[in-house]
Amino acid sequence: MRRAAAFVLFMLVAFDAAAQTADSSINPVRDCLKRNVPKKSSVQTVHFTSFDRIGGTREFRGKILGKTMDDGTRRAKLCISQPTEMRGSEVLTMEMKDGAPQNFLYTTEFRKAKRVSGDGAGGSLFGTDFTYEDLQRFMQLNRPESTERLPDADLDGRAVYVVVSKATEAATSAYSKVKSYVDKQTCVVLKSESFEAGDRLRKVLTAKTEPMYQENGVNAPAEVEMNDVRDQTRTLVTIEDLEVDGAVDSRSFEVSELGRHCR
Repeated sequence: MRRAAAFVLFMLVAFDAAAQTADSSINPVRDCLKRNVPKKSSVQTVHFTSFDRIGGTREFRGKILGKTMDDGTRRAKLCISQPTEMRGSEVLTMEMKDGAPQNFLYTTEFRKAKRVSGDGAGGSLFGTDFTYEDLQRFMQLNRPESTERLPDADLDGRAVYVVVSKATEAATSAYSKVKSYVDKQTCVVLKSESFEAGDRLRKVLTAKTEPMYQENGVNAPAEVEMNDVRDQTRTLVTIEDLEVDGAVDSRSFEVSELGRHCR
C-alpha cells in the first residue's frame, strides 16, 4: 500500500438517502462527496491518540476497512492490531436498507460478537472521542436523516459548501444536528460540528488542509482531530497507509466472521 491518508474521505457523507427528501440544491454537495470516495473498497492503516482533560494519553493502531457489498449496502470495520492486549478487537457497522446501521463489537476478552444498539451506539470506540455513529458517518453508511444546504461560505480561505443533517427519528442519533463544511475544490469535509439536544455544541472535527494527498483521484488530508467540547478531550487520527479498491474479502464483514480476520 502506498503511503497516503484518507480517513476523511468518508467523513459525514451519508447524504444519499437524505438527499431524496431534500430539494435539488443538495445535489452538487452529494455529487462532490461521492466523487471523493472509493468505488468498491478501502483499507486504511490508522494511528489513534486520545488526550484526556488532564493531559493523559491513550494510543492504538489498526485498520479501518470499507466495503460495498453485493446487495449495494456498505459496511465498515475497525480492527485493532496494537497494543497487544487489544489486538484482534473489532467493531463492525452495517448499513441497513430500512433503518439506521447496525453495530457489532468483538473483543478478545469475551471472544464473541455483541450487538450494540440504543444508547450504546453513542458510546466511545475504544476510549476515543469517536462513537459508533461517528464511524458510520466517516464510512458513508446511509442513515435515516434529512439534509439541508445552507449558504456557501469561506473557511480559512477555502470555498466550502455548508450542509446540516438531522435524524428523521431522534432515537437513531445522539445528535440533534450535524453541520458540515465541504471543500468545493477537493470535496473533503474540512470541518464538522455535532450538536446535542438544545443545539448545544458537543463535538468539532477538523481536517488539516496541508498536506493533502491524492490516491486514484481521491483527495484526503494527512490527519483529523475530534474535539469533545463538553468533556474537554480530543482524539488525533493519523493515516499511515491507504489502499483504494483493492481486493477485500467480503466474508470478513460478516458478523459470524468477527475475530477471525483482524490480526
